[in-house]
Amino acid sequence: MDKIRNPFSPGAGSPPPELAGRGDILEQAVVLFGRVREKRAEKSILMTGLRGVGKTVLLNKMEQMAQNAGYHTLFVEAYENKPLAALLATVTQAAV
Repeated sequence: MDKIRNPFSPGAGSPPPELAGRGDILEQAVVLFGRVREKRAEKSILMTGLRGVGKTVLLNKMEQMAQNAGYHTLFVEAYENKPLAALLATVTQAAV
């Protein structure tokens, strides 16, 4: 493939021109948002994969979808040596 015209350009969280092949997971997010709004139980979404496969791009897209649906969102980045409670306390304090 022509390296200049190749749409794949890896970068942390850089959105590609199209989220090809990600329709199922985005539909799953739509269902999750709708069920939560109706106060119904729904499974969480867990994304795993190698570095550079698009996990951050999908999370950013889901955040945008949630905001468009009227949800408020918070960004939390976890670190191995910092307790989750401390991370959550910081962002929830800022939100309140």
